[in-house]
Amino acid sequence: MDITLHLGAHRTGTTTFQAYLERNSGALAAAGVVAWTPRRTRGGLLSGLVRRPEEVTWEVERRAFRTRGRIALERARLARHGMRQLLISEENLIGSVRNNLREGAFYPSLDARLERLAPVFACERLRIGLSIRNYQSYWTSALSFAIARGHPVPGPDRISQLVGQSRRWRHIVREVARVFPGAELVVWPFERYVSQPDAQLRFITGGVSLPIRAAGSRDWRNPGPRAKELREMVACLGPGQAGRLREVTGDGRWMPFDAAQRARLDAEYRRDLDWLRGGADGIARFIDGPRAITSSARPDGNVEYSAGRVGRDRTGGEDRGHDNETTRVAI
Repeated sequence: MDITLHLGAHRTGTTTFQAYLERNSGALAAAGVVAWTPRRTRGGLLSGLVRRPEEVTWEVERRAFRTRGRIALERARLARHGMRQLLISEENLIGSVRNNLREGAFYPSLDARLERLAPVFACERLRIGLSIRNYQSYWTSALSFAIARGHPVPGPDRISQLVGQSRRWRHIVREVARVFPGAELVVWPFERYVSQPDAQLRFITGGVSLPIRAAGSRDWRNPGPRAKELREMVACLGPGQAGRLREVTGDGRWMPFDAAQRARLDAEYRRDLDWLRGGADGIARFIDGPRAITSSARPDGNVEYSAGRVGRDRTGGEDRGHDNETTRVAI
């Protein structure tokens, strides 16, 4: 049985994709695909496996051992019933947004987390999917949801820490490939495929396609709260907290980063995209459609993505030119 791990990441349309899988579970089964989403994975299915490294105890290891056995039995049962592919979509396999914010780092201890999963999928045909997102919109979305859940509005020092932390998407991709060296690793940008779970399904499963009008094929679930909503949520915490939410983008979203910080984050994302488009050292396949994505920070805090044809094709062909289509993406 083929195994596909959709690792997220958080705030890159994972809820939309998972809702699409759940609403179309029957059609997926007819195509020989079973999808496990958080509705199942967080009910004890992965007990002992999804843990911060410092929380691993003898009892956790004992549960993890039993979990590996249960998953192996379930895979065998699915194969006997004609299922050809198991798709597991669970972004918490790589960590959590809360931990990222607490540590002020981008998925710290990722390799240690994934190494606990590696024995589960040994000797299986494995494909791994990862969606990436511009850092300024990723961190803004993550912070907005943290505030909406009662966390304090971050001050300048915390914001600077997030800008300056050294881990980037290219480091994440390399670590995933190091833990799963035999897997096919597929990466795509949130900015191009947000609200397109049907497209994500095709390239994460190697071509499985549902009817064009399948439920939820153009949904966008769980978007980040806007600045007005955040102000109402923190109003009871006093003017000091609410005052940190003053800077707002043109479409009403909070923007915690100043112009220089946005430019720095945008430059790092460009480096990621350039590395991925350049072949990612042969460890990952980057999918961004027939047109490439470049981006630039706007004064109003939005991110502007210019779509131009890829300058060189995947086989090293000649430059195919550029055009000037531009899409404005709200954070």
